[in-house]
Amino acid sequence: MINLDTRHLVERLKTIESIALIPRVASTNLVGRRIVAECIENELSLPQAMIIAGEQFAGIGRNARTWSSPAGKGIYATTLLTRSAADLSLVPLAIANIIVSYLDDVFGIKAQIKWPNDVLVNGKKIAGILIEARIQDDRAFLLIGTGINVEPVEDDARPNAVAISEVTTKFKGIDAATEEFVKHLDRRLTLPFEREAILLEWRSHTIHKPGDRITSVIGERTASGAWLGIDEQGRALLRDGDEVLVVSAGEFVIT
Repeated sequence: MINLDTRHLVERLKTIESIALIPRVASTNLVGRRIVAECIENELSLPQAMIIAGEQFAGIGRNARTWSSPAGKGIYATTLLTRSAADLSLVPLAIANIIVSYLDDVFGIKAQIKWPNDVLVNGKKIAGILIEARIQDDRAFLLIGTGINVEPVEDDARPNAVAISEVTTKFKGIDAATEEFVKHLDRRLTLPFEREAILLEWRSHTIHKPGDRITSVIGERTASGAWLGIDEQGRALLRDGDEVLVVSAGEFVIT
């Protein structure tokens, strides 16, 4: 189990109001869903909080895939936030930026982003993000699920994964890595949510280059084309012949 002095840590934070440590749970996002539903049903404000698990036995990835989250091998967390519904499309990009800056500032790891928010090091996945939202009037109640590989896992389902401990000499254990992640996330969340700054930072980190052939998987549909970049809403732009495809959700495979 991750060992954190949550009370002392929260006292030093500016945005995150509370932290819940759970030794083992199906999924931190599932716990977060229940909290959000309770707040909406009872017309309560959503706590700005983090749920951190030592282990997940039914972690959730995109397209409802399960994700292995063994004990002591990663930072498995869900952050509960309220933001303007108008900013919702930029949240995945903003969180990816935060993870990239966390890896660089704390460990000197240079990471890149695959649209919209897979974080890669040397072409291998080191972190993933799953964001869920419930809209209430003009507010978005956000569940920001983050999984960061800290120690390597021998798993055939992760052939292209890499962990923090494998690519830095500054790793001091999962407890220290988790505490630094909480502090870094909180510090970044205190900054203004500015569209142009988020887009500029994301573009500086992206792994995609103009003209790269990209395939986007959206449910049972696919869209392919040459990478043109992202628009002001954070949507991917792909050129397919004379047509420009605008992709707002999906999963990219670099081909």
